[in-house]
Amino acid sequence: MSGADAIAEFMFGDSSETNKRRVYHAKDKLGAPMFKLGGTVCARRSTILAWIESQERAA
Repeated sequence: MSGADAIAEFMFGDSSETNKRRVYHAKDKLGAPMFKLGGTVCARRSTILAWIESQERAA
């Protein structure tokens, strides 16, 4: 996936401004497995799902 819109849609169900900010927060502060290509934040769906599962186990 590329772009905060697509990642927010995948993770939170919509790409509102709040959810786009949550994507950047997850990347910068929570260690979500995302990377940048140029100025665009990107992620693999499978990697995001694995990260979410690991967060659930840790809780």
